[in-house]
Amino acid sequence: MNRDTILTVAKSLIIILILLAVVFALRAPAADLNILPNEIKGDYVDSSGLPYFSEMDSYYNLRLTEDYVDHGFVGDENLDDGTQKDLHRYAPDGNIINYELGIVYVTSFFNDMVNQFIGGHTVREVAFWTGAVVASLAVIPAFIFARRLTNDYGAIAATLIIVLAPNYFAHTFPGFFDTDMFYYIFSLFFIFFFVESIRTDNIILKIVYAFLSMVSIGLFSISWTGYIFYVGLMGIFAVVYLIACYIFNVGEDNQNEYSNKIVWFLHQKEILSILILVVLGAVCIAVFRGVDTVFGMFNSLLSLLSLQSTARVVGGFPNVLISVAEMQMPNMLGAGMGSAFLANSNGVVNGIGGIFVMFAGLIVLYILVRRVFRLRKITAPKTQLKGKPSKADRVSASKKIDDQRRFKLSLGELGSFGDTQDEISKTKRLTVLYASLFLVWTLLTILAVTRGSRFITTIVLPFGLMTGVFIGYASDYIKHKLNNDNWLVAIIILCAALAAYPLTQISLVWGLLLLVLLLAVGLASVYLIKQSKSADNKSVPVKKYVAVLLIVLALVSPTVCGAYITANQVVPGTSDPMWNAMTWINENSENNTVITSWWDFGYLFEIAADRQVTFDGGSQSGDRAFWLGQAMTTSDLELSAGIFRMLDSTGTRAQEALYNYTQDYGKSTDILIDILPMSESNATNTLVNKYHLNAEQAAHVVNYTHPDNPRPVIFVASSDMLQKAGWWSYFGAWNFTDQSSENYNYYVPRSQLEVAPGETGRLNVLNQSGLIVNTVVQRGTGNNSTTGYTEALSAYNNSEIILNGSAYNPLNISNIMVIENGYLVKNESVGDVKDANYTLFLMGENNTYTPILIHNKLANSMFTQLYLLGGANQNVYEMVHMENGVSLWKIHFENTVAGGGTGSNSTNQTSK
Repeated sequence: MNRDTILTVAKSLIIILILLAVVFALRAPAADLNILPNEIKGDYVDSSGLPYFSEMDSYYNLRLTEDYVDHGFVGDENLDDGTQKDLHRYAPDGNIINYELGIVYVTSFFNDMVNQFIGGHTVREVAFWTGAVVASLAVIPAFIFARRLTNDYGAIAATLIIVLAPNYFAHTFPGFFDTDMFYYIFSLFFIFFFVESIRTDNIILKIVYAFLSMVSIGLFSISWTGYIFYVGLMGIFAVVYLIACYIFNVGEDNQNEYSNKIVWFLHQKEILSILILVVLGAVCIAVFRGVDTVFGMFNSLLSLLSLQSTARVVGGFPNVLISVAEMQMPNMLGAGMGSAFLANSNGVVNGIGGIFVMFAGLIVLYILVRRVFRLRKITAPKTQLKGKPSKADRVSASKKIDDQRRFKLSLGELGSFGDTQDEISKTKRLTVLYASLFLVWTLLTILAVTRGSRFITTIVLPFGLMTGVFIGYASDYIKHKLNNDNWLVAIIILCAALAAYPLTQISLVWGLLLLVLLLAVGLASVYLIKQSKSADNKSVPVKKYVAVLLIVLALVSPTVCGAYITANQVVPGTSDPMWNAMTWINENSENNTVITSWWDFGYLFEIAADRQVTFDGGSQSGDRAFWLGQAMTTSDLELSAGIFRMLDSTGTRAQEALYNYTQDYGKSTDILIDILPMSESNATNTLVNKYHLNAEQAAHVVNYTHPDNPRPVIFVASSDMLQKAGWWSYFGAWNFTDQSSENYNYYVPRSQLEVAPGETGRLNVLNQSGLIVNTVVQRGTGNNSTTGYTEALSAYNNSEIILNGSAYNPLNISNIMVIENGYLVKNESVGDVKDANYTLFLMGENNTYTPILIHNKLANSMFTQLYLLGGANQNVYEMVHMENGVSLWKIHFENTVAGGGTGSNSTNQTSK
C-alpha cells in the first residue's frame, strides 16, 4: 500500500470518526430532558436519577435483556425443545418467545464490557445508552456506501441525512431501547456488499462480498423483524437488473459466438453473480432463521406490507394495528409552507430531509434512467486507443485510486461514455446496475410508505445516497464548468437561505446570524478574493469551494437542526406515578395477580410490577382489544368483571369453544356478552334453552366463562386512557355484521379554570380545523348553583357559526354532572337540545374547575364510573391504591352475581 493510498484511507477514517462524534453528540442531549422544567423533572427519573425510557417497547427489550444477564436465557422458562416461555405476557398462559434477540446479545456484551472496564453499572443504565451508541455506528456503512458513489462532500452529506433522519433519530436516542438501532447498519451493509459482489470482476472478491452481504442480512434477521423487506427488495432488484442487462446488452461483446442472445446472456457474469448471492443468501437465512423461513419469505413480505389494512381482520375481529400511530398513512408534508424546508416526522418529505433532498434525489434518478437509454444506442467505440495524457491533464495516484473505487458520474461527463469499447461497456454496466438499484429501491420504498409512517425510514436510504451523488454532480460541475459569477452568487444566496431557515426554528437570532455569515463569506469569496490569471493555473477558485460547501449545508441543515430539536424535546413515556403504582402492586398483591388495562403500558406493567398482563404492545390482538374495549365501554359492571374473569383465568377458550359450535364470531361474542354477568346455573340454562347447545357443550363453555378459582385481577385506570377512549371504544363497539365501528371520546382541557361564585369562565376543549369549542362554567351565589354549557366559535373571527339558519355546535350537551369538593351535587338533563350527544362533567374544588366533555355512550361506562366518579355506589371494583393520574382497582369477583354475590349495586346512572 503506497503513501497516497494510505493517505486516502486515513482521510476517510478521520471523516468517519468526526461524523461518529457529531451524530452521537446530537443524540446525547435526550438524556437531559431539557424541555422539562426543573421543578417537575424529578417526576420523570427513577430512584437512581436515570430518566424513564421514552416508549414502552423499550421495557420489553430491557426485561428480556435482564433475564438473559440474570439466568442465561430470555423469558421465565427454558423448555425442553429449546424454546423459551414468557409468563409475564398474555394471561393466563403466557407465550413462546419468537423474537429477534440481537438487541439482547449486543446489550449483554456492552454490559459485560462496561462493568469490566468502566465500573459498576446496571443493565438498565447500559440499555439506556445502547440505542444511541449502536445507531451512531450507522455512520460507517453510510459513509462507505456513499463514498463509493460520490466525493467526500457528497458522502458526508449523505451520511448525515441518513444517520440523523427524523424517523430513525426519533427511535435511537438515549432512552429509546428498541431494535430500530440496527436498521440502517445491516440494511446498508447488506445492499452495499450485494452490489459490490455484482460489480467486481474478481471471482474471489465476488464470493467474499456475497458472503459479507448474506452475513449482514443474517444478522439483520435476528435483529429486526422487517429484515424481510430488504430480502424482497434485493430479490426484485436482481430480477429487474438481469432483465435490464438483457435488454441493454450488458456483457461481453461476443454475441456472435453463441447460437442466440439468450444463450449468450446465460454465460455472462451477471448471472453468476446473482446465483452466488441467491445460494449464499438461502444458506445464511437458513442458518440464522431456519429452513422454514427461507420457504416462507414471500408470504412474510406480503404480510409486512399489509399490516395496517383496515379491511384485514383476524377471525372477524378488528385489526388492532390500525390504532398504532406508526401504521397510519403518513402526510406528504407537515403543516405550513415553511414545513417543506424542514426535517421532522410530520410527513414523508420532511422524513427524508426536506423538499431540497427530495428534488436532489429525483434529479439523480432521472439522470441515471435517462443515461441508461442513451447508452443503449452506443455500441461502437469512438477511438480504440488512448494516448498518454499531457502533463497538465495527469492526476495524482490518490485521485486515480479514488476514481477506480467509486462510481464516478459528474454532470460534466453526462454526454461522455468512454473512448474505447471497454470503457463504454464498463460505463453501461455500472449505469444499468445503479439505475436499476435506485429505481427499484425508490419505487418499493414509496410503496412501503403507503402502508404506514413506520416505513418512512426505508425511503430515506435511497434518497440520502442519491443526494450524495447529486452533490458530486454539482461539485464537479461548479468546479469545472460554471464560470459565471452571477450564477455563483445566485447559488450562494439561495443555499445560504435554505441552510439558515431550519436554524430559525431553534433560534431566530441564530438563524439570522448564520444567514448573514454565510452571505458575507460567500459574497466575499466572489467579489473580494481574486483568482490568479496565469495560464498554467489549474487550481479551483475559493468561491467555487464556498458554493459547494453551501450546497452541502443547505441539504443537511434541515436534518441536523431537526435532530437537535428532537433530542431537546424528549419526554419519557412514563413518570413516577405510574411506576410507583406498579411498585405498589409488586409489594402488595399475590404473585398470580393479573394486571389488566389497555395494551399501551403492558410492557411497563410486566417489568415494574413483575406480574402478568392481559395484553401488551406485542400481543395486542383483535379479540382482546374487543373484549377490553367492551369491558371499559359497558355500563354493566357485572359484564365488565365477567370479561376480566374469563380473559385472565381461561383466556379466549370460551370464545373458541363457542365458535366451534356457531362458526360465527359475532354470534359467539353476543352469547358471551349475554351469559358472562349471569350465575353459573343461569348461564348454563341460557346456553341450552336460548342458544340450543346441548348440556355437554354448555358445560364446556361455562367451565371457561365461570372458572371456579379466578385469578386475582387489578384494573389500572389512568389519565392517558381519556385521550385513548376513541380507540378502546371503537374496538369495544365493533359490529361483526358489517365489520365497522364508531369511536366515542372524552374531551379534556389542557388546563383548569378559576371561577368564583357569581362569575362565569370559559375554557377551550377543542381547537381544530378552524373550529373552537369552549366550555362555559357559570356559578351562582347559592349552594349547588354551578352549571355550564358549550359554545362553538369560528377560529377566524371568534363568532358563532351558523349553518342552515341554526347555530352549529358538534359538542352540544344533553346532560351535566357537577362534583363539588368530592361530592356529586348535580346529575341531570339540560333539556331537549338538538343534536346533543355529550355530557358535561364539571369537577370543582375550591373555585377551581376541570370541565370534561364525555360522549353520552361513555357517560355511564365502567371507565367513567371508576376513574371520574371514584367507583361510588358499587362493590365489584375496589380502589386499592392511587397515584397522581393513576388509580388501581381490585376486582371482587365474589361480589358479582356470577361469583355468588348480590351484584354490583351500581346506581351511577346519568339521566337521559
